[in-house]
Amino acid sequence: MGTLFKLEEKKEIELLGVEAEIYSHKVFGSKHIHLKSDSDEKSFVVAFRTIPHDSTGVAHILEHTVLCGSQRFPVRDPFFMMIRRSLSTFMNAMTSQDTTMYPFATLNDQDFKNLLDVYLDATFFPNLNELDFMQEGHRIEIGSDHTGKDMLILKGVVYNEMKGAMSSVSSQLYQGLSEFLYSESTYKHNSGGDPGSIPQLTYQDLVSFHKKHYHPSNAVFL
Repeated sequence: MGTLFKLEEKKEIELLGVEAEIYSHKVFGSKHIHLKSDSDEKSFVVAFRTIPHDSTGVAHILEHTVLCGSQRFPVRDPFFMMIRRSLSTFMNAMTSQDTTMYPFATLNDQDFKNLLDVYLDATFFPNLNELDFMQEGHRIEIGSDHTGKDMLILKGVVYNEMKGAMSSVSSQLYQGLSEFLYSESTYKHNSGGDPGSIPQLTYQDLVSFHKKHYHPSNAVFL
């Protein structure tokens, strides 16, 4: 791993046929976990600890917005452009209750390098344009009701996604139980975003959340 990373632990996981090496960065302390196996897949993940303090869905909306263009790749949507051009066998981004991760896998060496460049630049140096936040998070548009009368409509990619996700009884039951069972922890919040709380998120909240959480000292590379 060169001079920047120090080997902390090395062990064989026989059940999985994997040799695991755990490194730590000498400056930032970030972890790099290298898994060596006989698989032809070349996989990579960069993950961040993203602890929400409310149900505005800031981590989820940020996950979407960082993939809307970065310093080296200032195109509208490099993520979906790479899906069309890449040989990847897996490519995604996801937000859990306390983590946001960006994984991909490919069988091609050059494709691996291309995807790695796009993913690292997107996560650490995103443009985070306000218009992209409005598209991915929430915005108000003029629409019409069933009679054709003009009315204001709340829209947004994540807002609409979470309206659908929280429309099921099982999702509402799970969230309700979490609020009572984990009332003293971050797990009481809806990390994906509650449709009733998402409109409270501001653009500055999004930028501040990225500045605080998307840093090498808070990252794990695998």
